[in-house]
Amino acid sequence: MNKRSKKRGRLNVLALSGAAASLFYLAHVIAGRLVWPEYNPLAQPISDLTAASAVSRSLASRILYGYDFFNLLFCFVLLLYFRKVERINRVFYAGIVLKAVAEMLSTVGYKLFPLSDTDWSSSFQNNMHYAITGVIVLSYIVLALLLAAGLAKTKRFPAMTKFLFLFAIVFIASGFLTVLAANLLPGYAGLAERINLYSLMVSNIVLAFWVFSHGENERIPRIMGD
Repeated sequence: MNKRSKKRGRLNVLALSGAAASLFYLAHVIAGRLVWPEYNPLAQPISDLTAASAVSRSLASRILYGYDFFNLLFCFVLLLYFRKVERINRVFYAGIVLKAVAEMLSTVGYKLFPLSDTDWSSSFQNNMHYAITGVIVLSYIVLALLLAAGLAKTKRFPAMTKFLFLFAIVFIASGFLTVLAANLLPGYAGLAERINLYSLMVSNIVLAFWVFSHGENERIPRIMGD
């Protein structure tokens, strides 16, 4: 096995960090709800579980460190894999870069500015949290479209291309519904937000297993110059 094959094999395996991150994310939600019986998942956003005043903050935040670690590792693997090992095109790679930037902002920003309370009051800390969320959501809308459009150009991966377009539609629609629910139907804001965030977790799992499934001898067209 040559050096390139060994490198590619390691990255294939490390790509599973994306699936591990999603499992940690789900675990922090489940654990948070277990220690906070009064938490209402239909009305309350997931970020309430790690708010400064939440009874679930200590446990949920500790578990979330596992998500942060594996999520950032996944982003690093994607950057390296699609830059050094298997190049798709610039459009697709721009989406990968934007994903890494968005996740770095999420990891650092939410640690610096968690919700100060579960009442979503208009404090400086909460306003910064909202602003970070807005930037991340906008980034994901753009990167989802970049990934789907970039992969579509190759005409080599129709199933994954369709999935990425579907993810983009679900993410954009559920993000819009979350805003509407928060203003018009607050009793269901948490449900709309869960569709949005869980679609993101599913996309990470699918992307992780897609990279993992690439065999050592599989060739993806090198069209970075397109």
